[in-house]
Amino acid sequence: MRSTSIRVLASTMRLPILALATCSLILAGCGAVPGASGPQLVNQLQGSVHGGQQPVSGSTIRLFAAGTTGYGLAATSLLTQPVTTDAQGNFSITGNYTCPSSTSQLYIVATGGNSGLAAGTNNSALKMITALGPCSLFSGQLTLNPNSFITINEVTTAASIYALSAFLSADATQVGSSSTNLTGITNSFLLVKNLVNINTGTALTVTPAGNGTAPQTRINTLANILAPCINSDGTGNPCSALFAAATPTGGTAPSNTMQAMLSVARNPVSQVATLYGLSTATPPFQPTLSTAPNDWAVAIQYTGGALSCKVMALDASGNAWFVNSPFGGPYSVTQLSNNGTVLSGANGYTGGGLSLPTAISIDPAGNAWITATTNSNVVKIGPTGTILSGTNGFTGGGLTDPISIAQDGQGNAWIVDEQTSGSNNTVLIKLSNTGTVLSGASGFVTGGTRPSFGLSGVSIDVNGNPWVGNPNERLIAKFNNAGTRLSGSGYSLNPLYPITAAFDSTGNAWVNSVNVANFAKVDANGNQLTPAAGAPNCTAPGIVGSTIIDCFWNIPAAFAIDGAGNVWNQSVIETKQNGRVPNPTYTYGISIIAPNAAILSGATGINGGISMNPQALAIDGSGNLWADATAGFAVEFVGIATPAVQPYALGVLNGTLGFRP
Repeated sequence: MRSTSIRVLASTMRLPILALATCSLILAGCGAVPGASGPQLVNQLQGSVHGGQQPVSGSTIRLFAAGTTGYGLAATSLLTQPVTTDAQGNFSITGNYTCPSSTSQLYIVATGGNSGLAAGTNNSALKMITALGPCSLFSGQLTLNPNSFITINEVTTAASIYALSAFLSADATQVGSSSTNLTGITNSFLLVKNLVNINTGTALTVTPAGNGTAPQTRINTLANILAPCINSDGTGNPCSALFAAATPTGGTAPSNTMQAMLSVARNPVSQVATLYGLSTATPPFQPTLSTAPNDWAVAIQYTGGALSCKVMALDASGNAWFVNSPFGGPYSVTQLSNNGTVLSGANGYTGGGLSLPTAISIDPAGNAWITATTNSNVVKIGPTGTILSGTNGFTGGGLTDPISIAQDGQGNAWIVDEQTSGSNNTVLIKLSNTGTVLSGASGFVTGGTRPSFGLSGVSIDVNGNPWVGNPNERLIAKFNNAGTRLSGSGYSLNPLYPITAAFDSTGNAWVNSVNVANFAKVDANGNQLTPAAGAPNCTAPGIVGSTIIDCFWNIPAAFAIDGAGNVWNQSVIETKQNGRVPNPTYTYGISIIAPNAAILSGATGINGGISMNPQALAIDGSGNLWADATAGFAVEFVGIATPAVQPYALGVLNGTLGFRP
């Protein structure tokens, strides 16, 4: 592998004086992108460091390849010696560097420097980052793109920190992934480019694929919060104010701006208003939020591909699969890549007897299984959209009205069927990976009457045992892989209305409830580990004067567990004036519950500034939280969670449910 040198020149933020006369300094990226008159030599790149609109001189530049031996570990410095920026914020890397491989993920960091203050000033609190991604072959050399520009500023820092949050060390000095989650970190580096143009250092409004709404004002606001500290000498205010506001309760105070942004990303409901107030009256990046947000979560909203969401699932590549059941049809399945690119065409995947789909799961091989009620069947779709279950899907075995599905580690499908055209019972049906019925002509009887709520979910524990919720009888039943009930008449969770379960790394089941804002945590034998009435999923204040503000879960209750054992679920805040119905108002969000059942998401949960009513949640290998918003769009919360093993069935197969991949 040949070594290559980089020469970094001027960034887009260093604007000629005449250009500034016609463009306000407070507008990020208001100038044209600088460049040479023709293609650059293979050993040349261009870029610079800016604090707001000010060039940063004397800043130390280092280039790294992310580590692959553990989270936040073993990043490799690629430069033989660090270099510093000149008086205009430009820097030139004259030493050699070698890309370790074509899959190595590179990032560049600027530390210290002077943003136009008195000569000799060095802001030791200044630290900014731009995530660059992998090298490619140019003129036979494995190198970064010689025709691109690199900008390092507060906007690239905010976007990079959020996307790489799951892979950064706690002190924000190292980026690294486990050797078994290279897909996750690769997707995170790609996702940075959905938030910011790293060549110009400007926050995006639309993702490169064209079907995503990027959170430009939120990214700009986060950048504006950093800017006062970046443009100071690093001592006293404004850096001390930033570090205090970025310190969560019981947490360690940051000492530089990268650490501060990482703390905000990982604690999105901490000191929100205080952080918002750190931005100056004339912030350098526009447009910006006009008021303090509910939270500091960063989310991207995707449309296209016939999205009309109902439920969803994730595969091992980080792709998101959505079942579309718009009123009256047409019915389809939409597949999005991890950065929101539509993979399933303008109309989604159709055919194979897919009609009025209700649920979806992904088997260990990456095939999607969809239950469909109109044709009383199950449709299997390959990773690229090929129908694998014939013209009419898999039928028989008592399939009448399938409403829920889950895969075990062997790829068998377990389906809850409401039997609406037959008995009044709910049955559990098992199909092999090829669609052969393994549960007899009528399925395994769950022992419960058909739920009056119209909901009953199935989930698989790490031992391959299916658990089936029954909100009508306020219990959850556990079966073995042969369909034999292991829970007697079922584990009673009265007064809750159990729908389904999710399992943490210790094998405990977290069980959600319809129309009650409480959940239960039980051990493998159904013993309650939370109070008898369950534990709350939000902290709405109750009665305030003549207003009742309360919590509950909607139908269905979206639910997921990340690789740290945190529970992510839909929360609904109901407000009733004078305690009266009709016409209450509802605020939808996502609650975060710690393994000890403590609420981490404040009184109203998080929403990233997007109005939605999530019906399904899932966490990918990058730590992104996906939400099915039911309004014709999907939402990806960037880097907010701890990565989880996907698909779920792969976690069952490998015994890694509730662990980081």
